[in-house]
Amino acid sequence: MLAFLSKNFLMFISRLSLAGIIVLGGFHLGSAFYVSGIAGEFEKVAVKSLAEEADTLSARGLDIYVQEEKMAISPKMVKNWLEPYLRNYSDKEDVRISPEKMEEYLTSMALSVNIQPVNAKFILIDGRAKEFIPSEYGRSLDINASKELILNAIIRGAKEVNLPVNLVEPAITLEKVNELGITTLIGRGESDFKGSPSSRIHNIRLGSAKFNGAIVKPDETFSFNSILGEVDENNGYQSELVIKKGKLVYEYGGGLCQVSTTLFRSAIMAGLPIVERRPHSFPVRYYDPQGFDATIYPGVVDLKFKNDTSNHILIQSRIEGSKLVFDIYGPDGGRKVVLNGPYQYDQETNGAMKARFTRKITFADGSAKEERFDSSYGAPAPLEKNPLE
Repeated sequence: MLAFLSKNFLMFISRLSLAGIIVLGGFHLGSAFYVSGIAGEFEKVAVKSLAEEADTLSARGLDIYVQEEKMAISPKMVKNWLEPYLRNYSDKEDVRISPEKMEEYLTSMALSVNIQPVNAKFILIDGRAKEFIPSEYGRSLDINASKELILNAIIRGAKEVNLPVNLVEPAITLEKVNELGITTLIGRGESDFKGSPSSRIHNIRLGSAKFNGAIVKPDETFSFNSILGEVDENNGYQSELVIKKGKLVYEYGGGLCQVSTTLFRSAIMAGLPIVERRPHSFPVRYYDPQGFDATIYPGVVDLKFKNDTSNHILIQSRIEGSKLVFDIYGPDGGRKVVLNGPYQYDQETNGAMKARFTRKITFADGSAKEERFDSSYGAPAPLEKNPLE
């Protein structure tokens, strides 16, 4: 008899858990539930009936978040999840949230939430990365934990709930596909060329592609102009505005400073020593915030930085909409970079200004280095006629 009561008691506790109720140390008698107290005394607790709250439950919606992605469970869906059942300890009819229907919903939702991991790929030809795909973690919705969280949220009347996901490791990482020590993203630079004319965009695409896959050896000094090569009509460049001797003139390759500026920003964020960098003669809106740019002109002005890491570094470029992005991959040396600025000051009515920013690099051994980058801009020059038209 005792074994029979124990079995039914456990089944009873399980049923109450589905209804969002936790009761310990008691048993059911008639239409009430008794919780054991001190010296054989009992306290009567009413059993919660979801049937009495069915209308309220089905009127509730619920916002669910998977990381930063927002989805919604409508009141109609909640109502569809409710199903009648007979309480086996009281023989009374009640309703409950169907775990099967909830799991069906989550399984369907997981199709848009789950992301397969990406295996790394690295093909090196003649000292240049011809194909490079960094590894990426995937993600998988934790359906069992999500069911419990959604159930409790609906019963408690919560308005939102965060669902957990599990990270899925890639089978092949960068460490496994190369011997150059290129293992992680160490610096990223971005700039926006929105509003550029088509010829300028063409030059940016053509010029940035030349740097995609470039590899810099340890202790090697990178030269922008060395990789860029000749900038003329024979190499596919179009006529566009450039700043030359403080004036705006049309020449082949106008817009390439968008490339050098963006690469400069990625080298700054990677904590690499800047060997040569010069700001533009006057402010250019494509390089906001002012003070974070780098001009180049083949044979005259270059952008140079040094690979002072323990292994090779890899430069990757891409265009996303109107944004140019440069990523630098290399060894995970533990250095951290913090920027302060850039700040603009001494701004004049004719557009002239000055700007500055500081970079603090903290190395793995705890030592730190701080340096300041200054820029001085004159007033914007008037536009001259295009002699190439």
